[in-house]
Amino acid sequence: MAVITRTYSGKSDDEIYGRVDEVMEGVARRHSLHYRRDAAARTGSVSLMGASGTYAVRDGQVTVELRYPMLIPGAMRRKVEADIERKLDVLFG
Repeated sequence: MAVITRTYSGKSDDEIYGRVDEVMEGVARRHSLHYRRDAAARTGSVSLMGASGTYAVRDGQVTVELRYPMLIPGAMRRKVEADIERKLDVLFG
């Protein structure tokens, strides 16, 4: 399992969730993943063929957890993780 965490000082959870939701929706679209969101809980999830990811926004921080089946190549895992990390690094930039 991969865990990606970013903290955004001075931003409200609603601001962070709004931006993260946009990023995750785009990632899901680019990688043909199913995307579900829960705006009230400030969470979301993506999945496809055994691969899944969840995110939650709390206390000025977003945490993304990714799980892959054994058959997913390492190169694909790194590509998805790098894409998410790049987007989160410039979330408010």
